Amino acid sequence: MARPRSVIGVLLVLQAAAYAQTPPVQAPTAISFDAAIAHASKSAQVTNTRSAVTLLRDAEASLPHLDTNPVVTLSAGPRVAPAAERGFEGSIGILQSLSVTGASRLRRAALGAEATWLGAEADAELLRRRLAIAERWLALHQAEAQLTLTHADVANEDSFAALVSRLVMAGERTQADVAAAAARVAEAELRHLLAEGNVAEARALLAAEIGTSPTAPLTAIGDVPEVMLPSPQEQRAMIAAAAALPAVAAKKLAARNLALQAVEERASRGARINVGVDASRDALGAYVVRGTIGVPLPILDQGHRETASRRAAALRSEGDAADEEVRSRNMLGMVVHEAEHTEEVFTTVRVRLVPAAERAVALREKQLQAGEGILLDVVDARRTLFDAKRALLTAQHERAWARIRLAALFVAVRGEK
Repeated sequence: MARPRSVIGVLLVLQAAAYAQTPPVQAPTAISFDAAIAHASKSAQVTNTRSAVTLLRDAEASLPHLDTNPVVTLSAGPRVAPAAERGFEGSIGILQSLSVTGASRLRRAALGAEATWLGAEADAELLRRRLAIAERWLALHQAEAQLTLTHADVANEDSFAALVSRLVMAGERTQADVAAAAARVAEAELRHLLAEGNVAEARALLAAEIGTSPTAPLTAIGDVPEVMLPSPQEQRAMIAAAAALPAVAAKKLAARNLALQAVEERASRGARINVGVDASRDALGAYVVRGTIGVPLPILDQGHRETASRRAAALRSEGDAADEEVRSRNMLGMVVHEAEHTEEVFTTVRVRLVPAAERAVALREKQLQAGEGILLDVVDARRTLFDAKRALLTAQHERAWARIRLAALFVAVRGEK
């Protein structure tokens, strides 16, 4: 039974409304390498840590020279005996506790050490984000270049499938050849789909690193950056100075911070002198001013519990810093090796593989134009050239990443921002 026209009309209206409510696909936002790297210093973790350092520095500058508050005492009351001396009496005094072990100075030093440690943490996070963004931008640049290459790959396989179909009609090929050609077309289309997926993933990962909305896709513009590498002598010096890397320095400063907190805690419970002065009036109207001095004996409460915990944490942090230094030294050695290795691979692909594949395509096409070759040979040569170009893109981006990483770590070891 036919569906009423009114129902069909309602369905069409609903479909049109749903289509109208679908948000349009946003065009990708172009971002260069330098613009992407600039986002590293804008991350919430880096900026908040920098703010925390400023807060601690301000607190360090405003710390008083005494580590405890003065105590004001007030006492008053009547004298009740003997009867002849009855009257009102009272006294007022002030008492200040002074640290013999320099607790106030050590508190200021501990606060400064904490600020220095957080500053090193901010530097380490900034370097990590810069490297992460650089790697993600290069990955997006490579994925988009690979996607462009797959268009020509599909076109090449389509031309081959069309050739096979014509040969079948001429009786020179079989249906098995047609099926094989169709499979090659499907493989090329699958590579294109996978390349599209790689682009989408690379865009999402870069957006996550720089902190932009995932609904606004990014696209990499500009060439792959070319950076200058330090000399071999500078590279060896960089490996030897692995302790200067922000990640290693931060862990060492964390251990120093905890050690100073332990010293600060012990000093706050150490030897002290209480000095003060008080004035009193007795019932007969006599006034007395006295100075007082007291020495608390730090026999029982010396902060053993708190000090031991901080010392233990400092020891653990020192071990962590030592391990991080060893890992960083080995990492720097590997980075130097990767820069050398990727340079060799890139040179081989660019100087030997791609030119040889290009010459093969040119010769096959020349033979075809002269009537001495067949299109199948041209298609095969183009396949080889596509593979060579894909290898060149991979080698180019791996070389760029290795060089950028080495240059960034070299700058970090030298203490430059």
